[in-house]
Amino acid sequence: MNLRRRTTRAEIGYGAFLSYSGDRDRAVLPLIQNAIEKLPRPWYRFPRTRIFLDYSGISIGPELEGKIVAGLSRSKWLVVVASPEAAASMWVDREIEWWLANRSPETILLVLSAGTLAWDEVAGDWDRVRSTALPPRLFGVFASEPVYKTIKWREGADGAPYPDIDAIAVGIAAVIHGVSETDIKSEGYQQTKRNLRWANTAIGALVTLLVLALIAALVARVQSNRAEEQARIATARLLASVADTKTTTDARAALLLAVAAYRLDPSPRHHAALLRANLASPAVARYVATSADVTALESSADGRTVVAGLADGRVVTWAPGEPAPTSVAHLPGAIRSLAVAADGRTVLATDGASTTLWRDGAGRRDFGATDERSAEVVAISESGKVGAVHRIRTDAAGISNGVVDIIDVLSGQVRMSHPTGRSMKSMVFTEDTALRLLDTGGIVRQVSLRDGATVDLSPLDTDSVCGKGQALGELSADGSSFACAVLPGLPVPVFRLRHTPEAPRPETGYVGVPKPRRSAAAALSRTGHVAAVPGEDGGLYVAPVAGEITPRDPPPLIAGSAVDFDRALLRFRGTSETQLVSASGSLITLWDIEQRDRLAKSIPVPIVKGCNDCPPSLSLSPDGRTAVITGKYKDPDEFSLNSDVVIIQQLGPDSSRRHVIPGLDGIPVWRPDGTLLAIAAHPDSGYDRRVPSDRPQTGMPFEVAVLSSPPPQVRVRAAALSESSDTAVSLDSSGRAYLHNLATGGIDSEFIPLGGAIDSGKFRGAAIDTNGGTLVMRDDDHLSVYDLSGQRNTHDIDGKDVRVMAFAGQHLLIGREENIEIWDRTGSRRERTIPFRATRGATAQVAAAEDATVVVARDGANYMTLFAADGTNLGELEPDSVWHVTPAVALSADGRYLVTMNPGPAFSGGVDGTLVERDISPEGLIQAACAHAGGDLTDSEWDALIGIGRPAQARCPREG
Repeated sequence: MNLRRRTTRAEIGYGAFLSYSGDRDRAVLPLIQNAIEKLPRPWYRFPRTRIFLDYSGISIGPELEGKIVAGLSRSKWLVVVASPEAAASMWVDREIEWWLANRSPETILLVLSAGTLAWDEVAGDWDRVRSTALPPRLFGVFASEPVYKTIKWREGADGAPYPDIDAIAVGIAAVIHGVSETDIKSEGYQQTKRNLRWANTAIGALVTLLVLALIAALVARVQSNRAEEQARIATARLLASVADTKTTTDARAALLLAVAAYRLDPSPRHHAALLRANLASPAVARYVATSADVTALESSADGRTVVAGLADGRVVTWAPGEPAPTSVAHLPGAIRSLAVAADGRTVLATDGASTTLWRDGAGRRDFGATDERSAEVVAISESGKVGAVHRIRTDAAGISNGVVDIIDVLSGQVRMSHPTGRSMKSMVFTEDTALRLLDTGGIVRQVSLRDGATVDLSPLDTDSVCGKGQALGELSADGSSFACAVLPGLPVPVFRLRHTPEAPRPETGYVGVPKPRRSAAAALSRTGHVAAVPGEDGGLYVAPVAGEITPRDPPPLIAGSAVDFDRALLRFRGTSETQLVSASGSLITLWDIEQRDRLAKSIPVPIVKGCNDCPPSLSLSPDGRTAVITGKYKDPDEFSLNSDVVIIQQLGPDSSRRHVIPGLDGIPVWRPDGTLLAIAAHPDSGYDRRVPSDRPQTGMPFEVAVLSSPPPQVRVRAAALSESSDTAVSLDSSGRAYLHNLATGGIDSEFIPLGGAIDSGKFRGAAIDTNGGTLVMRDDDHLSVYDLSGQRNTHDIDGKDVRVMAFAGQHLLIGREENIEIWDRTGSRRERTIPFRATRGATAQVAAAEDATVVVARDGANYMTLFAADGTNLGELEPDSVWHVTPAVALSADGRYLVTMNPGPAFSGGVDGTLVERDISPEGLIQAACAHAGGDLTDSEWDALIGIGRPAQARCPREG
């Protein structure tokens, strides 16, 4: 396809997308496009139908697929101009493939330009032999023979054939608008009559003309504003669509496009796009941009510093977490090799002609070439005291003459020079007195810096360890191993080196991955025990180096960001075997393959699994900044299991603050202003006795009151604080209600709610609203609603398919098999219904913001689904726990924070549970996306991804 570019109206969508191929149609279709867009219409309106034509809509570029998706996603119809050329076109095939995946076949219109179309009534499909003009992807798509149009040709005055442009334009427009061709043709005549009536009226009454002119101007203004709003929404949807296509290959682009989409149209639809982008490619931790393309990359052994050499000759250091890297040195040419000491405070780098040594606090020292040899590889010891520079010269006969200069870092003087015979792949100091050299053939030698003695530690007796055409990797940071690239389907070999020449050669290790990249070798962790293997089709695999050639469980492909494998810009971060750093272009990417997602903030909490049906409870303070967890305690000192505990845990910046109340379990409830936390205690399960009231001193900025428990053998099912008095109410598992005096925590009175359709002795669940005025109880068939102030039943609700229920602010949530219902506080009026059917077991828990604008449902497999107020599915979150345990889920009153409590396994000495907090508000998601992206899209990146003008709002907000 010959694709050229024209400026398009970003504020209007398209009625149809013309898909075609061939010079003949390329000449005719612009005429048809113009004719359709100029069909009769009121003078003050935009064209009723705009046509997307690749001749004028997009340009060739590296992001062609995204631009084609942009045109298709904004069109209502796909018009396929059928011809033998279109039938053979790759681009027509791709456009039809996208349409069938995202639209209905009923919105495809065929226009026959050349060749033939023949329907086979017996087969119920197009005849595959006679339909020479039909693109192959349309076979088997239509259930019956569709209506199609034909471009008819007529003889002109000069005897040459000309297409009947008006006829085919009217035919296409009629199908798109769902009207007859007669109606389309007659519209011009009717419009003319209307214009004449307006003109006659204006001539007869100038005042009327003025009024009508003002009305027309107002209508035009309204239409213009509406068109601008529609264009803004359409652009936002385009950005969200492209963001979704980038989530697995370019997480940064997905994050920034989702931000732009929401800022253009802050709707639940684009809130969902923001959440998807933030949760996608969870192994990508964050990005940082540099001033030029990265040409060399290293990480310090302590993992605190990343050092990058750039194409403009700069050497930059970056502490992950800092907003931007810092330039520490500058050489004339692109950095060819660099090395960093273990603490990140000493860096050695070369551009081939010059070498620079930078020390934190001591500045830098530059070294020029001492002879004709050019520097190719540098190394530095972990202590930062000794450096090495390998320089080489190759004469006209192809004979290499190299030397390794050993540099004393403190003085900057060359201590010794050791001759070598060929180019080096990498060099590693195993200590300050020993340097290992890996040449390009896989030969490994160790040089003693004491006496210059050399020993051969090569893994094989061959001059080409990896074989012809296979890339050789670099030495691991401890100098113990190196890897080779292999053909897809073969295990990646990792060669272990001997400690001394006399020692037996270690067995070769292997990393089995599905599709390794032949042109780039694996990067090894510091000890060589784990490898990061480049994938043949992008992405990477991270897997342990094992003795078996074929692993039982091949590792999954990790994607989300481009990596320049050809320049070996991939390193493990420090001593970690799960965190990596990579680069591509001017972007540095941090990876963390154990990261839940970029939103999750985890806090270890000593809560472990109790029984299968008794998960921990979780309650958030009204401001969402304090979590109260009740459950089973894992004492960090005595490993005491199955003991009750209440843990009050601060969230956010104060997450180090925690208060533990051992030997207590119950249901936590809050006063609306957050000044009081009351815990409706369960009876002491270990001693079969009531728990007395108490006022423990916690050091928290609110009071804590323990309410006296019901008698032994029952448990508290629901509790709340009364809004109008200093009274709390609770309900036990026998169906008895208790009124508590908050001043003393004791029980003032008790009663059994009367009436209702349920069997109060066999109820399965209960909930009390936050004001303490309404109680809802359920059994297998009914929900009964009680007015607690009157201690009576008010009405019943059908409960046969109810799975869970809960109160949120002034709303009652009822989770059924097919939906989630939102009722008013008294259960008298159903406000709205959210369609939802759990696919992994029944709905196990529901929670919502105080105004029910955000709702979360947890299913039986502990997946969490979020919904907006209008029922929009905001997204699904995978379980936070790797253990087979049941978590608790809570939303803050304002809907901003989603918090989960995931208990640890119930065995002595087991790991802690984990409290996970996520800011899921649009503001929080935008802040997280922009921070992790490391900077906004440049204008050139925007053009390559989208290809339309960039609205001013389509950027990350400015800080401050």
